Amino acid sequence: MSSAKLSTYPLYTSPSTGFLSYLPAAWIPYAELMRVHKPAGILYIYFPFLFGSFFAACLSDPIPAPGEMLFANVRLFAVAFVLRSVGCTWNDIVDRKLDRKVARCRNRPMARGALSPTTAYIFTANQYLMLFALLGRYSSQCLPYIPPLIAMGTFYPFAKRITSYAQLVLGFTLSWGTLVGCIMMKVFPLELGISPSTLGLLALSLSYVFWTITYDTIYAFQDIKDDTQAGILSVAIRHKNHIKPFLFVMSLIQTGLLVLTGVMISAGPAFYTGVVGTAVLLVQMVTAVDVGNPSSCWWWFKYGALLVGGSEFLSLLGEYRRRL
Repeated sequence: MSSAKLSTYPLYTSPSTGFLSYLPAAWIPYAELMRVHKPAGILYIYFPFLFGSFFAACLSDPIPAPGEMLFANVRLFAVAFVLRSVGCTWNDIVDRKLDRKVARCRNRPMARGALSPTTAYIFTANQYLMLFALLGRYSSQCLPYIPPLIAMGTFYPFAKRITSYAQLVLGFTLSWGTLVGCIMMKVFPLELGISPSTLGLLALSLSYVFWTITYDTIYAFQDIKDDTQAGILSVAIRHKNHIKPFLFVMSLIQTGLLVLTGVMISAGPAFYTGVVGTAVLLVQMVTAVDVGNPSSCWWWFKYGALLVGGSEFLSLLGEYRRRL
């Protein structure tokens, strides 16, 4: 990559505004590794937990009270926050050399040398200890479901080096949160057997895989030129010449899986109204995003979490209220 390309992106300076500016200087690289200054990403980690918890609530008898749902989701959000933090830290450790070749990423702590790999590994281990401590305190039944999630998350940065479909690995990693959300509500996926409820949960989880492919592909278009030159693989690069039709197909599959979820749990009109809203927002998102404009890609990545994810949540919330 030419130095001219990288020179167009500002060099790193210590934060002078926002949350990071109030932290001691020694803490800032750790906070940047955790992406605490970019909260949009936490929603993408948290939504599967949220969806799983309300899906499980719809299957429960008696239906959990709203206060119980709120308390459970405060705990799930804490778990999602730590998972997102450790995932970002691990990604930056593995990608530190590649990040130096990508203008938007070269100022990350590992890429700029603000922390040593050894220090970052220790920080990662401490975050994992915190994760297991949270799960052990909140719901020890969740613990057996965490190793597969960690294994997939660990592999994800390497997937970008060997396949154009690393977003598929990321999607399965994140969608695993629906299972953890169910367990937090005392609904255990392995005990459901072969039943409509199991198929509904599978459809819900798979819908998030395709949603992940959609939003992360839009996100990847911010760096498509640098990624291509650096040898990083992605769906964005693989399908760049027909990306809009590809994303429409992903959205169509996601919507179909949400409809299947409703059918399997005999959902009412509120659920399907929310699914229609989700479909409309997906069409709007794919139509409106300008993949050649990094600012447009970032806007739709950031606010797509609120729009599409929020609409999907309203589907499940409507069904929960109908059964309450």
